[in-house]
Amino acid sequence: MKIGTRRVLTFSLASLCCGMAIADTEQQPITELQQQETSDNVSLDSLHVYGEPDETKSATKLNLTVFETPQIVSVISNDQIQDFALRDVNTLLKYAPGVTVEQVETGRTYYTARGFDIVNFQYDGIGLPFSFGLTQGHDDTAMYEKVEVIKGASGLITGLANPSATINFVRKRPTDEFQASAKASYGSWNTRRVDADISGPINDRVRGRLVVAKEKGDSYLDRYTTDRDVFYGIVSADLTDKTELTFAHSVNDTYSKGNSSGALPLFYSDGSLTNYDVSTNTAPDWAYQDIKQTRSFIELEQELGQNWSVKGIYTQNKQEKQWDSFYLSGSPDAFTEEGLTAHASHYDAQDKEKIFDLYLSGQFELAGREHDLVVGINKADIKLTGRSIYSSEWNYAPVGSNWAAGYTPRPAFDVYDAATQSTNIDQDQDSAYFSTRLRATDRLSFLLGARTVKIEQDGFSYGAPQKVSDSETVPYAGVTYEIIDGTMLYGSYSEVFKAQTWVGADLSPLGSVKGESKEIGIKQEFNDGRAVLTIARFESRQENFGEWIDRDTASGLNIYRGVDMESKGYEIELSGEVIERLNLSMGYTHLDIEDENGDKTRTFIPTNQFKVAASYHVPQVVGLNVGGGVRWQNEIYVGDVEVQGSYTLVDMFAQYQLNKNVSLALNLYNVGNEKYLESPQWGQAIYGASRSALGSVTWTY
Repeated sequence: MKIGTRRVLTFSLASLCCGMAIADTEQQPITELQQQETSDNVSLDSLHVYGEPDETKSATKLNLTVFETPQIVSVISNDQIQDFALRDVNTLLKYAPGVTVEQVETGRTYYTARGFDIVNFQYDGIGLPFSFGLTQGHDDTAMYEKVEVIKGASGLITGLANPSATINFVRKRPTDEFQASAKASYGSWNTRRVDADISGPINDRVRGRLVVAKEKGDSYLDRYTTDRDVFYGIVSADLTDKTELTFAHSVNDTYSKGNSSGALPLFYSDGSLTNYDVSTNTAPDWAYQDIKQTRSFIELEQELGQNWSVKGIYTQNKQEKQWDSFYLSGSPDAFTEEGLTAHASHYDAQDKEKIFDLYLSGQFELAGREHDLVVGINKADIKLTGRSIYSSEWNYAPVGSNWAAGYTPRPAFDVYDAATQSTNIDQDQDSAYFSTRLRATDRLSFLLGARTVKIEQDGFSYGAPQKVSDSETVPYAGVTYEIIDGTMLYGSYSEVFKAQTWVGADLSPLGSVKGESKEIGIKQEFNDGRAVLTIARFESRQENFGEWIDRDTASGLNIYRGVDMESKGYEIELSGEVIERLNLSMGYTHLDIEDENGDKTRTFIPTNQFKVAASYHVPQVVGLNVGGGVRWQNEIYVGDVEVQGSYTLVDMFAQYQLNKNVSLALNLYNVGNEKYLESPQWGQAIYGASRSALGSVTWTY
């Protein structure tokens, strides 16, 4: 039994065979026809895939292709990850159409789509929203086969999210045939990295896979260095011909030194914009961040007869966080650089998640047609603990003009009150869900579903109570109509809601935020289904969304107010092998975001952005693959002030298959050496990375 066999793994094996075939040019001449075909008559270049033409369960848990899903689904394939050397999640998502990566400091990042924060990250379709709406540290991509971004509300698959997007990380699985690879890379700022990936059968019924990676290096930022270790192991066993059991465990451990808390001031005291060197860092060298993320899961899948199966997944996630920080605030004098104040603290925390998901899926016959059905339950237990220890020496004390030199000595952290400087939150979530695809005709299908979620939360955070009790049933409805072969019209509607940990001016929880998303569009297949073009119009709405207004200096709590917001716009995406040998992942997004008064809001998010990644196998040179990427966005603001004009970033790469086992690659990033700011979401910002290069050599078997 081979439940859940993935076509993308078949691609990997075929690519390995093709690489060996190419290398045999040393022994015998290769005709033009032989260059194009493997022994099974599959085009060599068709095995190099951007996007994903095959099924995805991320939007509904139904076996729908991207073409059949009534929402935009963007996929960053393993080929694109390798071509552009997208080694961490932040870098990868910068290439996802319609997604903005709001890196507010070196180790803390928010993500947005369609104007709202992306809070729901899943792993193989299972996960929970981020408790505080952000990621910390740097999640490595070595263990992922592909990453799916499902735009719009995702109430059906989680019930708890924003009408922005859900990001699903599809982890690598064991392969039926033995394969192995190793890669060594060296790049700008003394960045070194090694990767290894070995997979295959252990015996007739057991398969395994092991992925390890190590990366260490400096940065374009002064004093900032990172050291990351990655481990991922997975074993799948066929207990019977109809029963598969899978165990997996992963560790992503990142230590960074010179880690900034907050970012550079954007304004001088006279109101003019600052303009620092790209390398300027507010952090001294003693500031650090240590984030260790472990994830383990056990999965049991049982076939129940023709076209039916039941799957149970138990997942345990733990994130351990610790750092010393030095936070600067204020607006300095334009000539002396004096006028900033500093706040220092030590922070440690632990987030734990236990998730159980059980669902039945299959097909049933009604009115002479086969239809799809998924029914399931999900239970989750979340515990969040943390504490901050402050410094009486640097508690918003003024700093001198040489703050950028990083000379500030490490203070003693000597101020701590457990009642007002710690977090202890316990949350239970119970949900039940169903989804179905009803085929009215050969071309017309209706997708229906609902999810009921109940939340019970208790505890406190920095002196503020965190007691929440809420429940909601969120519906999902979609329709697809293939008017002619390869042309699909679709529409979808979904709702979501999410409990918020934010507090208002009275230090009480804001309560749940509710939202909805509507989308209509058309999808067109090209090149025999190898590429899909999507044009979509969307409207999304949030009620009681937590908008930051101030910081309570006594408790250190951020204070929010609940606002209603609406976003609308359109997206155009094209991905896949558009013509022979040319793969594209391309998208344009236009967005308008307004508050309840009709005024523009969240102006730190670009309202127009364009992204394209391309790969081309050069027919005149067997084994040569070249490509590049372009990312453009329009201006962004803090309030009504433009702090960053529109800019374009260009990346390039070239790969060459040296022989049947060895390939060489060179990647160039920000070729034009564009100077630009990362996210100004909190009224501060760091600069993005300057021009850099990365060379690598890969061995495969």
